[in-house]
Amino acid sequence: MPVVLDLPMTESRGLLERLVFHGIVFNMSWEDPEMDRQAFNLTPADTVVSISSAGCNPLNFLCQSPRKLICIDGNAAQNAILELKLATIRALDHAAFFDIFAARRPAVITRVYRGRLRSQLSPRAREFWDENLWMAARGLYNFGRMGLFCRILRRFLALLGLQKQQIEAFFELRSLEEQAVWYRQYAAPKLWGPWSRRFVMFRPLLYLCGVHPEQYRLVNGRHDMYEYVKERIEYALTQVPIYDNYFLSQAVTGRFRGNRVPPYLLAENFDTLRRNLDRVTIVNGWLGPYLDTLPPASINKFNLLDIFDWMTPAMFEATLQSVLRAAAPGATLIYRSGSYALDPTTGRMVGAVSRTILGGSDLVIYIVSPTKLVIMGDSLNISNSQLAWFRAY
Repeated sequence: MPVVLDLPMTESRGLLERLVFHGIVFNMSWEDPEMDRQAFNLTPADTVVSISSAGCNPLNFLCQSPRKLICIDGNAAQNAILELKLATIRALDHAAFFDIFAARRPAVITRVYRGRLRSQLSPRAREFWDENLWMAARGLYNFGRMGLFCRILRRFLALLGLQKQQIEAFFELRSLEEQAVWYRQYAAPKLWGPWSRRFVMFRPLLYLCGVHPEQYRLVNGRHDMYEYVKERIEYALTQVPIYDNYFLSQAVTGRFRGNRVPPYLLAENFDTLRRNLDRVTIVNGWLGPYLDTLPPASINKFNLLDIFDWMTPAMFEATLQSVLRAAAPGATLIYRSGSYALDPTTGRMVGAVSRTILGGSDLVIYIVSPTKLVIMGDSLNISNSQLAWFRAY
């Protein structure tokens, strides 16, 4: 059973944020683990802090055997997913773990929860799953805010005339040339038009898929949201290999395909996960206040997703101050943003970070923009910090 800390959460949140980000929001994590692996290059000496989300990112890191893995989330329901995954790794074999969390035969959890899993959960997670085990039993990827969004999305695609067999065939294509032909022939003529614009611009739908209201304002203020989404989808469908894109497969077809799954679900990583379970600490609370309780220079890697998109400038600066205090020499931070116009030479990173915070620091920051896509990049120097700047290719 991992160490689970419940911290006081005194910061107030708006009504909309409390409504949208209550209960399970993310039923899986959408960040590319291979990119994270290359950015972090984890060693057995590293201590990692990661936003928990649905537990996929932390478990992918745990496959790489860091010294310690700290998983933090302000939403206890997200940590409850991670706790259930960890309990299943400890108590069951890989076949059962895969059945439940690859959602092949998820109902198996109803037979083992009370006898083998429940006792390994913290009281808070136990209470959550006592009430909500039906979601895991019916396939976790169908539920939570993201699950609801994906079900709506699949229905919308059907209404636009995209046939199920055409979509299924798309995920078996093996070249970008084939993908581009498929997109031009089947997708583009039906996807883009007034109904899609209404769909994209209907804010409650974007809130369902995890777009924070502040993040919506950030992205929509820099781009027309519809054109932004259109450009990103065209890129994902024509420029990123689809065959092993389990993210889109789950979102668009409602399932993983064969062993094309996140690394933590693969059989070859299961024994490593089980061996490393005691390295995990789970924190229910806010990132900055938690980091302030740690010894200075104690964290080597920070996986913070796109949380800075959600923050006011004051929160942004305060949180980065906490990060820098906790960062060990040469630490690495992955900074994600939903906006592809985030420009480190003119934008907030320089104005609020480089001049006032990062001066004299040797923190290495990987900026990922836009988020959730395979990316590449080059580096440039800002102030006294090294900033590795990634842009989508």
